[in-house]
Parts: sequence; structure tokens; C-alpha cells
Amino acid sequence: MNKVIVLYSSPVNKDISISTYLTKKFVEQYKISNKDDEIIEFDLNDLDLNQQYQNSNNMSDFFKNELNDKYINLLKEANKLIIGAPMINFNIPVTLKNFIDHIAIANKTFSYKYSKKGDAIGLLNNLDVQIIATQGAPLDWYPFASHYKFLEGFWNFVGANVKESIIIHSVKIAENIKKTKEEFYEENKALIELKAKEL
Repeated sequence: MNKVIVLYSSPVNKDISISTYLTKKFVEQYKISNKDDEIIEFDLNDLDLNQQYQNSNNMSDFFKNELNDKYINLLKEANKLIIGAPMINFNIPVTLKNFIDHIAIANKTFSYKYSKKGDAIGLLNNLDVQIIATQGAPLDWYPFASHYKFLEGFWNFVGANVKESIIIHSVKIAENIKKTKEEFYEENKALIELKAKEL
């Protein structure tokens, strides 16, 4: 039996969020093939960890927060991680970045000890990671912005086995702006079903 953590990060109301809906549909499809797995879901908007953001007033104690270890240990105990991530202002949502800030701690999720100079050893090699990314613009509109590549890079850095991301783009262009989250799912159902079976 696998332990699976799911992170929802969209700041958009969950009733209308495309990324939240597609991630939930992915989890539904995953459960069909993995009925005995334990699924632990977190809406990062409500997470206790996200009440504290890194700043100059708390930097000296930020990495000593006991909640950091709570979520690092959950990640170390899990086998799989599913992340729903919309692009917000050309990057990942602040809730997701803050989660990363809390768990990216040397000698807990990565280490420079025994590594080659300028390199690091990831300590979360127990995790398979599936990213479900959405964005309003087509992929090539903003070459300086790739929120899903940042996420892929980070989880690779901490040693995880990162699967090919699911990227649903162009959701805000003229021909798509009136589509519902259900329509976006139907258009991408085959891909989501396939990736859910492969995870």
C-alpha cells in the first residue's frame, strides 16, 4: 500500500478553480487503480504551515519551526506526491512557494555532505512526483516564465522521481475563456487517465 500526499495550491475559489478540479479528477482516476492506497489531501490555503512566511523578522527561527518537521516527515513517509499548481503572475502560487520554503532544509530534504563540489544530494528519493499545471496563456507566450519547470527542478533537487508534468495551458485565451472546468477535463481526460495509471 502506498501513502500519497496531494497538494492543492490555487488561490482561486475551489468551486471554480480549474487546477483544483483537474487535480481532484486525477486523484479520482488514481484511486480506481490503487484502491488500497492511503490518500492525504492538503489545501495549502488552509494549511497551518502557511500562517508564517519567511521574512527578515523571523529568518533566524524560520527553519526551526516544528511544523517544518511535521511535513518533512510526512513527505519522507509517503511514496507519491501529487501537486495541483496554476500559474499566478508567471510563477507558482505563494502558498506552494511557502510550503517549499518550509521543507527545503539542508540535511533534512537535501544535503551537501559527501556530494561533489557545487552539487547536492536529494534526500526525498522515496517520492514519485506528479505535477498538474495550468496556465492562462499558451506555453510560448512568456518564455521567461515556466512555473512547472521550476517545480520539476525543485523536486528533482531534493531527490524525487519527477514524472512528466501534465500541462493544461491557454485556458484564458479568447476561444477558451468561457469553457468550464468540466470541459477542460473532458478535453484532457485521456491524458489524465493515462498519467494516473502510470503514477
